Amino acid sequence: MVGSNTYYFRFWVMFLTIFLIGFSNKISAQEFKHTPFIAYSFGLQKMDFIHQLAAGFQGKHMRLELQHGVGQRNLASGLVFSQTGIQSAYSIQLDKASLHPFLRYSYGLLGKPFGFQYHRAELGMLCIVEWSRFTKIPFDLTFSSGLGKGLEIQAVNNRHRYLDYSINLGLQYAFR
Repeated sequence: MVGSNTYYFRFWVMFLTIFLIGFSNKISAQEFKHTPFIAYSFGLQKMDFIHQLAAGFQGKHMRLELQHGVGQRNLASGLVFSQTGIQSAYSIQLDKASLHPFLRYSYGLLGKPFGFQYHRAELGMLCIVEWSRFTKIPFDLTFSSGLGKGLEIQAVNNRHRYLDYSINLGLQYAFR
């Protein structure tokens, strides 16, 4: 029964992510121009500090990105883990900024000797401030924050669910 809960958790997160991607793609079907970007962010996820790289594309009404990061359990512990995720967002354009309500799913792995696995599903808001709109090197400031559900698997019979949150600050380079 414990394994089926993890299956349903993964199923609903992936279903909602695919639905949001499809919904966003349907809305932006008339717009064929998608801008690729790369981004770096530093953040706090519950107890973990994480450095994260992302690559993706942004259309008129949607944003999709793949993320990979390396984190540390806390500054004193020295335990390092990796995390990979996918994020889809709906885009709301403002004058010099944009807002992106997002859905993110991440999978993390804390190496040996512990071997913990993490699953994170998160809803949140990403804000991008067009810092250098008219320069040749278009860096933008990013800030995101989210709230969601996390699952830590230490062993087959040792699973912990918890409230998850994240706060990230970073830079984005869009190939315009």
